[in-house]
Amino acid sequence: MSHMANAGSVLFGMTIDYQLRYHQGLWQRLNAARWNVHLACSPGTNLAAETAPGVHLHEVSMSREPDPLNDLVALMRWRKLFREVKPDVVVLGTPKASLLGLAAASMTGVPNRIYEVHGLRLEGSRGWKRKLLAWMERLTCRLATTVVPVGESLSNQLVRLQLCDPKKIRVLGFGSPNGVDLEHFKAARENRVAQACLRKSLRIASDRPVITFIGRLNNDKGLNCLARAVARLDPSLNVQLLIVGGTEESSEADLETLRAATNSVTFAGEVTDVAPYLAITDVLCLPSRREGLPTVVLEAFATSVPVVATRATGIVDLVEHRLTGGLADIDDDVALADELRIVLSEANVAERYASNALAMVTARYRRSEVQDRWVEFLRLMQHPRR
Repeated sequence: MSHMANAGSVLFGMTIDYQLRYHQGLWQRLNAARWNVHLACSPGTNLAAETAPGVHLHEVSMSREPDPLNDLVALMRWRKLFREVKPDVVVLGTPKASLLGLAAASMTGVPNRIYEVHGLRLEGSRGWKRKLLAWMERLTCRLATTVVPVGESLSNQLVRLQLCDPKKIRVLGFGSPNGVDLEHFKAARENRVAQACLRKSLRIASDRPVITFIGRLNNDKGLNCLARAVARLDPSLNVQLLIVGGTEESSEADLETLRAATNSVTFAGEVTDVAPYLAITDVLCLPSRREGLPTVVLEAFATSVPVVATRATGIVDLVEHRLTGGLADIDDDVALADELRIVLSEANVAERYASNALAMVTARYRRSEVQDRWVEFLRLMQHPRR
């Protein structure tokens, strides 16, 4: 019967296994819509964790940084995989997987090749490296049949920097790869017992204001600017800085700067669930130099936590200055400190930011609705309207 026919075969590819969480839960939704779902990325524990009925897992080893010999080997692995799976649609995100995967998909005749853009590494680069990254972006966009940036400002950057043909670009709804699980963060916000326990385990006094940063600790996150901004705050505010996220070698200098800026800094490391940490947070600070569309901001909004951030690509799609949060220019620690001071000192401002942000995330970024857009987008990709 026609209504029982398979929708088709779709393969999602990422470079690193932890990046699969960008679409967590979508695989099951697609499988329920009768898609045959494949996931491919470098080996890792997160890949194995995505095991589910109707979801097929594939290991494709890749290095994140340019490595001509290994990249050639990885390209052959992608080509072999596509010849075996024969997908109708591929959705490739993150720079290395997208470039190699889309090249292999073109070579093997995959008809629908989607490049999902989560950010532009070139925004944090200069000189020859920036030129090389720009060339790679243009090539990746050219190999794709459709380019899906995760936010409107990212889409604008692709056009402004002449990286992609505007006719190929499609932002789904208001952006975001996966939205946010509102109920999960609401539960964390209301669980006072868990909050008290977490503060105790982190040795943070119950009445002490907490400034939290959540994300991968690398040069693009502006941690040195955060350190300078925190050092500018009046000691009477008695703030505790909480850093949540995995470290990278490039971030070691910034971490030392953070330790030097204040004696009151706690490193929680990488965690599987950020909701409890947001629930004990008074203000989330994201001083990034570049983003795609930062899910952590949506998660803070869902937890009713006010946000102070920079006017970086992606952030400006979510944080409207003095409405849903406070904004400072990139690397402007003076302005960042001022915005932090306002939120920590003026309860009415913090409450206004949190209330407006919660209303916005509820209206635009509920996970089920964002995933609905993806399911419909892929359906129309496979069966376009006449």
